[in-house]
Amino acid sequence: MSMDVLRSGAREDAAHGTATLSALLPLIAIFAFGILLRNLVVANTDVSWLITLCEKILDGERPYIDFIETNPPASIYVYMLPVIVARTLSVAPEIVTDLFIFAAAAVSLWLSARIVRAANLFDRTAIFQLAALFGAIFLLLPAQTFGEREHIAIITFLPLLALSAVRANGKSVSLVLVIAAGFGAGVTAIIKPHFACAIVLIALISAWPARKWNIFFALENWIAGAMLAAYGAFVYFAFPVFIEKTLPLVAEIYVPVRAPVFRFLLHFATPIYLLVFLSVFLIKGREALRAPFSLLLAASVGFSVSYYSQLKGWAYHSYPMLAFALAAAVIAFAQRWPLAADVSEQRNERAKRIASAFSIALLAGATFLWMNFAVDMRALRDPIARVAPKPTMIAITSDIAIGHPLTRSLNGTWVGRVCSQWIVIGAEILKRQTSDQALHRRYDELAAQDRTMLIEDIRRAKPDIILVDRVRFDWWQWAQRDAALMREIDNYRLVEEIHDVMILRRK
Repeated sequence: MSMDVLRSGAREDAAHGTATLSALLPLIAIFAFGILLRNLVVANTDVSWLITLCEKILDGERPYIDFIETNPPASIYVYMLPVIVARTLSVAPEIVTDLFIFAAAAVSLWLSARIVRAANLFDRTAIFQLAALFGAIFLLLPAQTFGEREHIAIITFLPLLALSAVRANGKSVSLVLVIAAGFGAGVTAIIKPHFACAIVLIALISAWPARKWNIFFALENWIAGAMLAAYGAFVYFAFPVFIEKTLPLVAEIYVPVRAPVFRFLLHFATPIYLLVFLSVFLIKGREALRAPFSLLLAASVGFSVSYYSQLKGWAYHSYPMLAFALAAAVIAFAQRWPLAADVSEQRNERAKRIASAFSIALLAGATFLWMNFAVDMRALRDPIARVAPKPTMIAITSDIAIGHPLTRSLNGTWVGRVCSQWIVIGAEILKRQTSDQALHRRYDELAAQDRTMLIEDIRRAKPDIILVDRVRFDWWQWAQRDAALMREIDNYRLVEEIHDVMILRRK
């Protein structure tokens, strides 16, 4: 082999490496900005609480016995490995949890790319562009919702979506990739069984064009179904208290508390959702009913079942449905108006392109802001730290965000068995919705049990700090109506009241 041939090969390798790096730069920038964003937004409330529960379990407490959590075990244990690693390395669990999610996003993007590349569904350039798009959806769009179960669920779901695109085009991939995609889908369904709707819908949409119904019963779907069934059996036998006590309590006092339908439909998520859907159809017309748009929109609709069936109106519930709808809109725009714009483009078409770009950017920005709505209690941190370093804490509130992530940011310890007085507030709301006196008595009984548990926790743990919420409901007045609770609170003095939250320090 001559030296000229060797030099030519080296130049080609260098050129290929440079091209790969250039194509990867947007994705690298997205990961870098995603890391920066973690330090700019408020830490997620639910993630903070669930990390706290993981630590309680590692310290020997029993789920649903020594503490009460409304969600099934997967909601807790999905964070357990990062917490174990963090404890082993003496690092903050929040840092390790974020690292795990970034790693999961990278694996999901890599696996999805492998699947579509193996089937020659997209060329190399398109795959890098899609990776950047979904990288932004995973790492930037969630804002404060980062790390929520919904966020993790769509990361594990993406490989199944890629495989469904392959199936819809009548192609196949290796068994290893099929198993990996099925495993990811199984994790998605376990995280929240509502999400099985998305798995079913994209299976139907994959099979529909060619009427190949065997696709609906493909191996990946059997794997996901088997994992969900096994998880259900595991919960039933391993967590009998959850099945016998917690689940009935949640069904009675938590699930029925819903946002007013009219306000729910007008409150951010639904208007954004409808406008994104409209954008896709305006840009692509009837082509929006074909893959990949049909798959993305089917996934979006499938995930919307969770948001609309729960009727809570919380931003993170709407994240998956908005994420996939926005992905469809961006891809639709990129297909109709490629980056290398035609210089001979008609004025009318140019106007449509600019209007569409502006609209999609506006909807993506609105989604980001919606995901970033959060109760921010960081102003309480320094006043508490001055009077009680590394405090034991509890709060009298119906809002989980009053105590979390504030407690963890102080290196404190939460000593309550519940995250908030969600039972009391649920009982109060449900009492207003019925005149049935038997139900009133039942709700009063549940509220009394919650209040007794709060009193016992304060008496037992003697927390350094009690936070009393007066933001939307005056919990101080509520506490004053109970003599036993006030006898415990009399051992505390008011340090300061910030943003309508009283900080009480043990005398």
